[in-house]
Amino acid sequence: MCLMVIASTALASPLMDFSQGKGSIDLTWRNTENSASGDSFEKKYNLDGAITFGLGNKWAFQYRNFEPKSDNTRIEDDDLTLKLATNEFNLLYKLDKNVAAFAGYVTMKGTMTLVGGESDSSDTKKMWQGGVMATAPLGEKLNLWGMVGAGNNLTNWEAGMGYAFSPNAELNVNYRMIKVDELSGANVKAKGLGFGLTFKW
Repeated sequence: MCLMVIASTALASPLMDFSQGKGSIDLTWRNTENSASGDSFEKKYNLDGAITFGLGNKWAFQYRNFEPKSDNTRIEDDDLTLKLATNEFNLLYKLDKNVAAFAGYVTMKGTMTLVGGESDSSDTKKMWQGGVMATAPLGEKLNLWGMVGAGNNLTNWEAGMGYAFSPNAELNVNYRMIKVDELSGANVKAKGLGFGLTFKW
């Protein structure tokens, strides 16, 4: 059912050629809103990215980095920022030309900082995830894409539309959300609209 939903709707545009030596780099400028246990922090633009390498025989490896830091926010008479540092290490397996499954290891660490003062960091939470990613061509240069991952205390998805302005480069607009429960006792979330570039070789 998940495969059908993603293929019929839509994630930066994922690399679907897993031939050895193929690869892609995704860079996204994202206006992200962080939240922790019901407190929402002011949005701020942050850069996130991913790199994918084809391993051959329908396999690929992917690393994704997402470290959104909020703008200064007034909460209970204090001016605070919240940073959520997330790293993903995923192994991908191609199911057909437009769909791949993946399994991976995710880490997240939260840091709350009093503006002009001290910082307090959570423990680093380590989680496994599994999911699917897919693309759906809309024409010669346009495509929809999506990714959904889930694990214990983890929900992680992204969806977008890409425009190929050259054979190996694409502009895209996308939306991402990652939610982690029980990060040192807090439920945290980062979400936001992004504008990105994808380079493939």
